Amino acid sequence: MRSLTAAVAVGAVLAGTQGIASAATPPRNNSKNEAVYFIHGSDLMHGDVNGGGDDCKGTWNTAMSALRKRGWTGDFVTWGYYKGDTHCTRKQNGNLNTRIQELGRLLAWDIYDNYTKKGKSVDVVAHSMGGLIIRAAITGVNRYGATSSKWPKRLFVEDVATLSTPFTGTSWATTCTVAYGWKQCSDMRPGSGFLKWSGQNPQSAQGTDWTLIGASDDDMITSGAATGMTAKHKVIYAAHQGLEHSKLPHAGTGTGWTMRYSHDNGKTWKNTTKGGGPIRLVGDALYYSSAT
Repeated sequence: MRSLTAAVAVGAVLAGTQGIASAATPPRNNSKNEAVYFIHGSDLMHGDVNGGGDDCKGTWNTAMSALRKRGWTGDFVTWGYYKGDTHCTRKQNGNLNTRIQELGRLLAWDIYDNYTKKGKSVDVVAHSMGGLIIRAAITGVNRYGATSSKWPKRLFVEDVATLSTPFTGTSWATTCTVAYGWKQCSDMRPGSGFLKWSGQNPQSAQGTDWTLIGASDDDMITSGAATGMTAKHKVIYAAHQGLEHSKLPHAGTGTGWTMRYSHDNGKTWKNTTKGGGPIRLVGDALYYSSAT
């Protein structure tokens, strides 16, 4: 279905970091030994500002098991951001009023402190709002890292795969804003200030390869919103395959899925009935420079 090409290696450069010896930029390569961050999404419609919380292990266990079976040996980090989150590797005690930009800042520091400052790169898998959090992390570092101590000066994020992330917003967030007024809902409204602030195809210091995945069956995040950011790789699964919004982090470890895909930011699309399922595709996206 495609040619699997190696990522172009980035020359190692020395640069200052915050309070520690400089670390060389790690090369981009096809590797299964990097750390992978897994970032869950938000359940918007809650009357309680603390929301329901997320079981990080329950959300990501299928994907993590599938990657281990395919040979992944690096750290798996389930990163939570609600007080009620459980079974997460690490988490923040935020709530539905914690701005997505702030969550991005906190995630940026987590990646920096545990990997970037040690000269190590990471990959990221994100569902729904989780994709906006990593987008905010890289954007914020690029915008403010050089001038503000509130943000790390750099990040090494090699690959990001997103599952139904509302890059252009969602009507569900508008409904939630009217009903409850939560700030995260407001951030995800179409045309919000946060979405205007967020970068298009933001790149870490190492270079970042984005793969955006959407599904026609998803009645919460349209496939257009899920692929609505500038990125080289985009995938949309055809309807009638059971890929509702909450199913995407759990479905499709094998092949034989009907989908269309693009490797030129949606300028041209190809169709296949032999594509990998969402979890299968996530693994390809983290390993190869092309994900389909």
